[in-house]
Amino acid sequence: MRDGSIGAEGGPPAAGPAARRRTPLLIFFVAGSLLTALLVIYTILHRPPALPSDADHLRPQQPADCLECHGPGRRSPRKPSHPPAEGQCFNCHEPA
Repeated sequence: MRDGSIGAEGGPPAAGPAARRRTPLLIFFVAGSLLTALLVIYTILHRPPALPSDADHLRPQQPADCLECHGPGRRSPRKPSHPPAEGQCFNCHEPA
């Protein structure tokens, strides 16, 4: 029987080729939507640390001034996980 009814075997009809093609597409859509939602949530919630309110950070500064202390081999170098944004400190970090 090919009309979609239960056949003589007593089971439901087998899934057709269209249903088998939709499954990977559905999985891809759900995974993509989940990844997009997670990235949006991370972007909204992630905030870089503000500049501390100590004497070194209260005076007006240029990005080059930051690297005097936070450059490689200095007294308080940036962590290895810090993005390589030379000269763009104040795009993310705001004065306290």
